[in-house]
Amino acid sequence: MQILSYALSLLGLLSMILASLTKGERMKTILFLVFCGNVLVATSYLVGGSGINGAAACYLGALQTLINYFFDSKNKPLPKWLITSYAIAIIVLNIWVAGGVTALGLLVIVASLTFILCIGQKNGAKYRFWTLVNMLLWCTYDILSATYSVLVTHAIQLAFAFIGMIIHDKKTKKS
Repeated sequence: MQILSYALSLLGLLSMILASLTKGERMKTILFLVFCGNVLVATSYLVGGSGINGAAACYLGALQTLINYFFDSKNKPLPKWLITSYAIAIIVLNIWVAGGVTALGLLVIVASLTFILCIGQKNGAKYRFWTLVNMLLWCTYDILSATYSVLVTHAIQLAFAFIGMIIHDKKTKKS
């Protein structure tokens, strides 16, 4: 099962790398790739046998990304009530999955809340910035929960978000 967990993580990684390297004048393509990556990484957490909080948060993140995708494809802004419901869902889900408030559960909640900021952006540059913050939090979670297959995915995604910033976002500021 560990090999399957690594394979799913690597596929999720590929999807997230592509999201980080997409220029993203509109978020539609980035959101699609993030949705795919979240489903794959969430499944990797489950198959690996640990990280139930991470899996639940990633599946919820995939759902949120899908909803944002439909708003972006219609060129409509996200309603504030929707963003608020995302935050409430994250908090409730993680407390329920963890069976209460734990230090690891709080880390997942904070990481998941920063994910809302990632997928709520209007362009790729802001997405990549919040992805850096989000990946630092998820790497910390992966280390503390000993989900090393996903740590590999998140660490590489962190690097590619930074590379994407160098490639696309420095050029944008010079223009």
